[in-house]
Amino acid sequence: MEFRRLREDEIATFVDDVWLPFAREMADLDEYNELAEDVHRDAVAYRRTQLLDDDAATFVADAEGEIVGYAHVAYAETPVVFARGPEATINEVYVDQDRRGEGLASELLDRAETWADERDCEYVTLSVNADNETARKVYESRGYEVRRLKMDTQL
Repeated sequence: MEFRRLREDEIATFVDDVWLPFAREMADLDEYNELAEDVHRDAVAYRRTQLLDDDAATFVADAEGEIVGYAHVAYAETPVVFARGPEATINEVYVDQDRRGEGLASELLDRAETWADERDCEYVTLSVNADNETARKVYESRGYEVRRLKMDTQL
């Protein structure tokens, strides 16, 4: 298994093989995550933009040429009113259902956290669906703690 950065020439395959399954899983957990129509084109364009952003990185788990998982992380300066330094946000972590339980999520999180540390981030944050018990257990086992709860309402 190779863990590396996503390459531009594999964005469309990445979207088909891991991002769409991730997005559909999230939509199944919560209708808030329902996908837009013609999502493939927009997802490819979005990933291409992310790939060019020096303040973001997508790490993939490559099993002999097949991407079977990924983690996306982004850097952010903390507002000057706070004493803490910059932070990184892990926006997405996904592992193919057939490969879960092999430690791939932890390896991908290692890459994202190392990337954040290399940028002198003081914290790494992430959000997880309240009903995603499996992911919550992975994050908690790595020392992530609930500090805030995100709430929303539809207008």
